[in-house]
Amino acid sequence: MNRLLCLAMCLAVAECSPVTPPDAREPAPAAVVADDGKQALPAANEMERLARDNPIGFLEDCIRRYQREVKGYRCTFQKQERLEGKLQDKEVIEAWYREKPHSALFHWLSGARRADAALYVEGENNDKMLARPRGELQRAVAGEVVERDLDSADARQSGRYTLKEFGIKESSLRTLATWQEAKKNGSLHVEYLGLIKVKEAGDRECYGFHRTGYDKPDADGVSDLKVYFDKETWLQVGSVLKGDGNKLLGEYYFRDIQLNPDFKPDQFTRAGLKP
Repeated sequence: MNRLLCLAMCLAVAECSPVTPPDAREPAPAAVVADDGKQALPAANEMERLARDNPIGFLEDCIRRYQREVKGYRCTFQKQERLEGKLQDKEVIEAWYREKPHSALFHWLSGARRADAALYVEGENNDKMLARPRGELQRAVAGEVVERDLDSADARQSGRYTLKEFGIKESSLRTLATWQEAKKNGSLHVEYLGLIKVKEAGDRECYGFHRTGYDKPDADGVSDLKVYFDKETWLQVGSVLKGDGNKLLGEYYFRDIQLNPDFKPDQFTRAGLKP
């Protein structure tokens, strides 16, 4: 048997075998921002006052605006995560996202590990993630497209959050939920950092926040958090998560965001996984 093909088969078998799951984390608490569409959003010049005096109210208004205006987007998504105790290489991904049904399509531009493309559409494909294995030899063995359960070891080893948990609004809802819980317990300590140009978010000017003083790490193991909201769009475009010992757990940035694009008819299908 060709040695390269044999190696590819071994790698494919290894990827499908049971493995130790990555850093364990409980599901983050859920948050909901009710909105009947009648409540006026703050004027742009009011947002900095809210950011300084009422960070939870600021977050809620950011989410309300998103829910009213955003149906989907295309962007460059950059992430770096610690998995199984090891800090992984930086990944840069071209991402497409649709709100209804929740749909996320990734094409890796750099830093790809197990797959060079991945797709999840809520309620379709047996509610599983589809992935295009990285490399021609891997695809020759595993097939052009493979299915994975969202809670499988493979899926969890690909990132701290699954494609079902991906999204700008999802990030903001996770932030809001943990801040609300901390406020309820009297342990919310959030410093407004002012307006900051965030290089990784495309040099956009952003409202910056730094949460410290955790009584204990939150459901994601986070004990230090910085988040950045685009001044113009109010979107959460940056998050830096740290754990015990100031150890980086993950950092996530959205840039080159195109809101409400016209998606191709087959964008969120198997055909969308092709280069």
